[in-house]
Amino acid sequence: MQATYFGTSSILLTDGTTSLLTDGFFSRPPLLRVRFGRVSPDLTRIADTLTRAHIDTLDAVLVAHSHLDHAMDAPEVARRTGATMYGSESTMNVGRGWGLDEDSMRVIDGGDEIAMGDFVVRVFVGEHSPGDFAPGVISDPLTPPCRAKDYRTGACYSFLVTHPDHTVLIHPSANFVPHAFDGLDVDTLYLGIGGLGAQTTQFQDDYWRHVVDATDPSLIVPVHWDNFGRSLDRPMRPLPFFVDRFARSRDLLTRRTEGTAREVRFQDAYETIDLVGS
Repeated sequence: MQATYFGTSSILLTDGTTSLLTDGFFSRPPLLRVRFGRVSPDLTRIADTLTRAHIDTLDAVLVAHSHLDHAMDAPEVARRTGATMYGSESTMNVGRGWGLDEDSMRVIDGGDEIAMGDFVVRVFVGEHSPGDFAPGVISDPLTPPCRAKDYRTGACYSFLVTHPDHTVLIHPSANFVPHAFDGLDVDTLYLGIGGLGAQTTQFQDDYWRHVVDATDPSLIVPVHWDNFGRSLDRPMRPLPFFVDRFARSRDLLTRRTEGTAREVRFQDAYETIDLVGS
């Protein structure tokens, strides 16, 4: 199995036969536009990213929640690749507003299992990281251009992806449901750290215990730490200090894994790594 990263929590997993993508957020409009203007999928950036990554077809686009940096591009990515888009009812309304066929969308909930080729995806309901800037649900079809805050959270999900080669947990939001992952044993954890550095030490300790210690990964790949207002054609940089405390999150990862068998690896945009063995 191979994993390619595209910033935020957009991750392509493929075994050469079956391919699934989380979120697929490629437009990455500038943060000033996100804060003060209106946003819409950038069709050129979406096409360019798919071409550069050699993505022609996908079996699934799995949407973690319905904020713009997760759901905005997902219907167009699904349309271009022939994928089924999976997500909450709010995400379905993002798809409907974009004109995606109902046959290409499927609502998911916690405990659902999705089988695709040799992959099985198990859905876990989670919590958005503290300080959700657009809480609530999207109750009607959402047609862009619109305000970033119109992309309301809906339900939040994590995805456990099992394969004969490897087991991966993709956990996009830096929050936790106590004991939700108890008993899981994963090889690789894509760990959301966006906003984690701004939280209390107690919150960070609890997050680590209920997500990292509970799943005991050999490899931790931090996600959702990057400035998603920068194009993927530019070097990845952390979110600005007034938005996040990236240095504190990075120090936490170093401190918590030092002297253990766990490896922390930051994956660059478009970088592909091999995930083999358990």
